[in-house]
Amino acid sequence: MTDFVQRLLNDLDRLADDEAEADDEQAADTRESVDWLQTASAEQISLLLQELLDRQPPGNAAVDGLLAIVFQQLMLRQHGRGRQLPPLFLDESLVALIAAVYRHLESGSTARELLPSLLSGVRSPRALVELADLLVDDPPRNPTLVAASLGPLFQHDDYDPRLLFPRLLGGLIHPAVAVGVLDLANFLTRRYRFGQHPAAGHVQGLASLLGGIVGRLGQLESSPPQSKDEIQQRSHQISEGVSLAVSLCDALALIGDRSVSGKLHQASELSHRRLRAEAAGALARLGDQAGREMLIGLASEPIVRLRVLAYAEELGFLDQVDEQYRTAVARAEAELVLWLAQPAQVGVPPAECEWIESRCLSWPGYEDPVDCHLFRFHYQFGDAQYTNVGIAGPACHAFGSDLSDLPPDDIFAAFAGWHAEHEEMYEFDVAELHEAEHAEVARLVRRLHDDGYDQIQPRKLCLFFGDRVLVADAVREGKPGVAVADYVETAWLPRSASSRPPGVDEAYCIYKGRRLLRTFNE
Repeated sequence: MTDFVQRLLNDLDRLADDEAEADDEQAADTRESVDWLQTASAEQISLLLQELLDRQPPGNAAVDGLLAIVFQQLMLRQHGRGRQLPPLFLDESLVALIAAVYRHLESGSTARELLPSLLSGVRSPRALVELADLLVDDPPRNPTLVAASLGPLFQHDDYDPRLLFPRLLGGLIHPAVAVGVLDLANFLTRRYRFGQHPAAGHVQGLASLLGGIVGRLGQLESSPPQSKDEIQQRSHQISEGVSLAVSLCDALALIGDRSVSGKLHQASELSHRRLRAEAAGALARLGDQAGREMLIGLASEPIVRLRVLAYAEELGFLDQVDEQYRTAVARAEAELVLWLAQPAQVGVPPAECEWIESRCLSWPGYEDPVDCHLFRFHYQFGDAQYTNVGIAGPACHAFGSDLSDLPPDDIFAAFAGWHAEHEEMYEFDVAELHEAEHAEVARLVRRLHDDGYDQIQPRKLCLFFGDRVLVADAVREGKPGVAVADYVETAWLPRSASSRPPGVDEAYCIYKGRRLLRTFNE
C-alpha cells in the first residue's frame, strides 16, 4: 500500500473517532492527505476504492465530508482540471469499483451522491449500465446531483443511448430522478438519437402521472399557506411539481399521441405561467388550435415570452405573435425578468417591468457593438415596494442599491463599469494600504479638498490603467455623497433619498464605465 493511500486511510480513522477534536494543524494535514489525488495513478485510486469497500461506511459527517473531498478530486482529475495533467481514464475495473463503493455507502451519505457523475463522465457501456441501475434501484436523494450526474450525457454524443433506455424509465417513480430522466429522454429524441421517444410505450402512464401532479398543484393553489414554514414547504412542493409537469408535457408532445390532449388542457388551466406555456406548446405541437391560441396569448407574459417565441418559431406560426412581443426590446425584457426570477436573485418575476432606454454601444468584453437595454422593474411585497433598474443585452444585472434616480448616462456607465474586467484594474481598501500608498491617498484627498469637498473619508484606492483613483465619502455644498477623483477629473455621486442609495462600489463602477464608454464610443 502506498504511503499516500495509507495516510488518507489514517485520516479517515481519526475522523471516525467521535472524541477526536480537529485543530487547525490537523485540518491542514487532512487537506494535504487528499492533494496527492491530483497526480494519483489509476492503480492508487483502485487501491483506495478497494480499501473503502473493506471498511465500514462512514459513521459521522466528518468522515463523509472527507470522502466527498476525495470524490470531488477524482471528478476534477477525470475532466483534466488538476495540475495540467491529462484527464484520468477510468477503465472497466475502476467503473465496477466506483459502482460497488456507491452501493456500499449508506443512502444518507453526501459523498456517495457524487459517484454517479464519475460513471456518466466515462460513458462506456459498463459505466452507462451501472449508472442506469444505480439511478433506478437506489438513486441519490439530491435532485441537483442527479442532474449533475446526467449532465455529461447532454454534452456528448459518443455513447449508445439504448444502454440507458428504457431501463432509466424505471426511475420515474423517484421524485429526485424523474425530471432528469424525462429531460434526457426528451433531449435525445430531439437529437434524433431514437426512432421514437423511448417512453412512447408508456404514454398513458405518463398522462396519468401528469393528471395526478396537476390535481395536486390545483389543490395547492386553492389553499393558501397559513405560516412561514408552510409557505416554504408549499413553495418547494410547487417547484417540484411544476418541474416534473413541464418535463411530462414536453415528453407527451414529442410522443405525439393526441389522446392525452385532455390532460394537457387541464395543465394549461393552472395559474403557473411556465406550466401553462409548456402545456399550450405541447397542445400546439399536437395540432390543437386552442393550444396554439393560448400559446400566442402568453407572449404578453415576459416570464415565458422567450419560450413562447421559440415554440412558435419551431411550429411555424411566429408571424402570428403580436409584433410588439417579437422586438429586440421585448426579448431583452424577457431575459431580464427571467434573470430576476432565478432563485439566486429575487426568486419571482417583478409585478411590472417598463423600458427606459436602449443604446447600441461598444461594451467591455465585446468586440462588436452590442444593444444595451435599461428597464425599471417593480415588486410589491405586502405593504412594501421594491423598485430598481436593470440591464439586458450584454448581460442581465441589477445592483442591490437603487439606481432609479440616476440619469441614463450614469446607469449605463454603472453597468459597464461593473461588467468590465481587466488585469490593469485593481481596487484596494484604504485600511489595507502600505505607508507609501497612504501618501498617494493624501495627495488625492488634498485635490478633493481644493475642489470644494469637505469631511472626506477615503474608502478605496484604485489603479485604473496606470491612473491612481481615490473613492471617498464626502460632503459637497452641505450634501453627503461619494467622490471619485484621479489627477485629471473628479466625479460626484450625491446621496439619494432612496433607502438603498448607491454607495462607494457603485460610484467607482460609474467612474470606470464613463471612461470606458467614452473611450470606445463616439
